[in-house]
Amino acid sequence: MVGKTILLESEVGLPDGAHVEVEIRFQPSAETVAKRQQALQRLLAMNLPVADWEQMEQEIVQGAIDGEAVR
Repeated sequence: MVGKTILLESEVGLPDGAHVEVEIRFQPSAETVAKRQQALQRLLAMNLPVADWEQMEQEIVQGAIDGEAVR
């Protein structure tokens, strides 16, 4: 997220108006990670057909072009 104002609870010793760059890292809970892993395993168990990236991209683009022609 860019441009969000964050108010600090305590003084950090910076001059007024000083720009501060902050990095926020999200650490998902173990339960969230486990649910994601289960979802991935279910997807992999489906053994769905896939092609290489270039072929899939071409098919997606062609589908979008064909979809525009139908409208």
